[in-house]
Amino acid sequence: MGRPSTSETHDYIERWGMVFEELGGTRMMGKILGWLIICEPPEQSAADITLAVNASAGTVSMTTRALVQAAMIEKIGLPGKRSAYYRVRPGMWASLMNARMARMHVLGQLADEGLETFPESDGGPNERLQEIGSYIRFIEREFPALLERWVEEWEKEKRSS
Repeated sequence: MGRPSTSETHDYIERWGMVFEELGGTRMMGKILGWLIICEPPEQSAADITLAVNASAGTVSMTTRALVQAAMIEKIGLPGKRSAYYRVRPGMWASLMNARMARMHVLGQLADEGLETFPESDGGPNERLQEIGSYIRFIEREFPALLERWVEEWEKEKRSS
């Protein structure tokens, strides 16, 4: 099977944009990330990205900056090239989940603080705060092993392909 058509590629990166938007990001962040996931070569200049996602240079500049700050992509230089290039940051998915876990920990701390601050009651805020704390402690306890298993599995997959 050959390379997807331009239309199929466009539709695919549009779907990345829509999903990203549904997850609370911007559509353009999703489109740029989607493009950088499927493009060849994996390093693309801002001009390359502008053409691929059909956006203005200013929008691409602002959005790539946000994706770099979010540690989803990285800005690199290539030997013999004057432009900066962007690519998906290796290990991005695990790093993103670790960052999410750190934010979840803060929510767990807020739940604990709420339990100390508000009087106990049946079914009221106390129960909701207990549920939040219980969920976060469970995820914090289980996630590291899950991530470790995925890393091991991914390394095996890379070696076998």
